[in-house]
Amino acid sequence: MYKPTPLLSYFWGLFSGLIISAFLFNSLTQDEVASEQIPVEAQQNTPSASSTSDAPAQSLASRAELLLKYYTIRDGAEETNLAPLLQKNGHLEIFRQMLQQSTADVSDLIQSTHSFTAAQFYASLVRIKQKDEEQQAKAQLELLKPAPVLPAVSNP
Repeated sequence: MYKPTPLLSYFWGLFSGLIISAFLFNSLTQDEVASEQIPVEAQQNTPSASSTSDAPAQSLASRAELLLKYYTIRDGAEETNLAPLLQKNGHLEIFRQMLQQSTADVSDLIQSTHSFTAAQFYASLVRIKQKDEEQQAKAQLELLKPAPVLPAVSNP
């Protein structure tokens, strides 16, 4: 009867473990690569669909930040009527939606979306952004509050 030596048993276990771990590693990485390729291919095939589906998911603060970055105020251009430029770029509708969705009061800055200066636009975006961030912070703080502990009622 054949009896394996301890050295042979050691190498048999080592190579078996290496083969199994290589197989598991390969199967795990293949799953990750396949799951990463599907969204990338979807984004390449339909870029307009992904950009339109992302728009409603953005908070008011993030949309305000995008508009603030895109429409920077230059020295001497504070009194420029910005509504025609927003209309031309297709951003006026985004701004109107933000005004409707926001709880920030910008009525002292913007009376109508037909005519407003760059300074008024910028100030209203800052208010909208601050109000939205305040509401988000309040909601997050409410989630962090510990649950109230009810006193134990004892029966005599």
